[in-house]
Amino acid sequence: MAPSLLLLSLLSTVPQVSESTPEASSWQARLSFLASDPNVDRSGSTTSWNAALDARSPELTAGLRAEAELSFFVNANNAQGVSFADNGSNFRLRYRPAAWAADESLALSVFPLSSTRVYLGSVYPVTWGRDVFPSGDSSSEPAVELRLVRQRWAAFVALKSAELTTWELERARHYAVLAGGQVELAPGLRVELEGMYVDRGDSPGLANMGRELSVILRGGSARVFWSRGEPIGDNVDLSLFRGDPTFFERFFTPAASSTGGSASLSLEGSLISQDLENPAGGFGKLAETSQAAALDGRLRLGAWRVHALAFFRTASFLQLDGPGFPPFMAFPRDADPRVEVSGSLGVDYHLSDWGLTPGLLARVSLPAAFSSAEALGVDRVFIVQGRNQFQVLPVGEDRARVLTLKATARWDLGRVAGVVGEISYMNDPNQTEFRDDVTGVAEPVFIKASAWGATVMLQARF
Repeated sequence: MAPSLLLLSLLSTVPQVSESTPEASSWQARLSFLASDPNVDRSGSTTSWNAALDARSPELTAGLRAEAELSFFVNANNAQGVSFADNGSNFRLRYRPAAWAADESLALSVFPLSSTRVYLGSVYPVTWGRDVFPSGDSSSEPAVELRLVRQRWAAFVALKSAELTTWELERARHYAVLAGGQVELAPGLRVELEGMYVDRGDSPGLANMGRELSVILRGGSARVFWSRGEPIGDNVDLSLFRGDPTFFERFFTPAASSTGGSASLSLEGSLISQDLENPAGGFGKLAETSQAAALDGRLRLGAWRVHALAFFRTASFLQLDGPGFPPFMAFPRDADPRVEVSGSLGVDYHLSDWGLTPGLLARVSLPAAFSSAEALGVDRVFIVQGRNQFQVLPVGEDRARVLTLKATARWDLGRVAGVVGEISYMNDPNQTEFRDDVTGVAEPVFIKASAWGATVMLQARF
């Protein structure tokens, strides 16, 4: 954590900058640094750098502008030197006739390397479709998107693609189609509908046996959103948004300066079906369904903000981009997959003279789980933490509730810099590690459930 403390001390010398609104700049550069140590008593701390550049051209012709967003990670490795990874960089042509309002436009966007910014869903824990094709078979996933935004409605259509290996062991390009729209039924009340259809390629296990099984995914999302007053913004909960390509951007969006009251409520759900190998055998397929839903409520009263979020995700939803477990195979019916359920409540207060927003947050979760005897020879419970991320419990044990408490802070240093940080306490009784028993066989055993952690993110803007 030493590099983060050094950067924090440097940023603390930057004076507050007036929040008067200047003319929109044609470009902005950002450099962000993230340091995280989820458990200070154990190894596993991480650091990362993100560099970004947003540029906008003058009018090319009446109402037409060109825009570009360049965002990438910089990784330093002693063995390989410095490497770069794309974070959804894109190019865009935006057209707005003179008669349209300032927030209306027709935009054509191209994502030449990765398209994780093109997805379905709204609340990050239940968004999906960011990585459509199996990552082990495709090196890039470009996309093109056409989006029309008007005052009372909006619509979009997008196309993703990747080269995958067919069951005949040849390379072929596969496509995913995404489409959706929204309409304002009344002032502050909006309904959104989205859908996706994609051929994710052939199941490699059956392909090796000369059998063809196309992994077809189809699904949709729906959302009802109500709001009153100015936008409230996201709470400062860094772990909740980890993996979102806008992670280094969303926390430093200028907040509304109004001291009045605002409120919003969002309810969304997704239903997805995916053709996978039937675990019962017979070279057949099984349409495995996945579900997720979220209820997001926000309230602002003057300088106070309250955020409440509840969501659930099925085990198959968490493993949606695996796809399947084992790969390309549906969960057996006797695996008894159980959903993840999570609820959190946070409150913060904005000190305008200091540009500081301290807050507190509490979360209670019951992780997704399933039972399996295939991996270790005896029936055990597997905790699903994310795609291909599992925690194995000892024989006879079952999942337990997880409690998380956080103290958060956001410090806005005008328009030139910002700092976001959190100190967390987590009690997770599901934590295990493998140790040799008296016979020399590695077995999962419980480890200390309580852990203190800290995360800090710093950003400089030019």
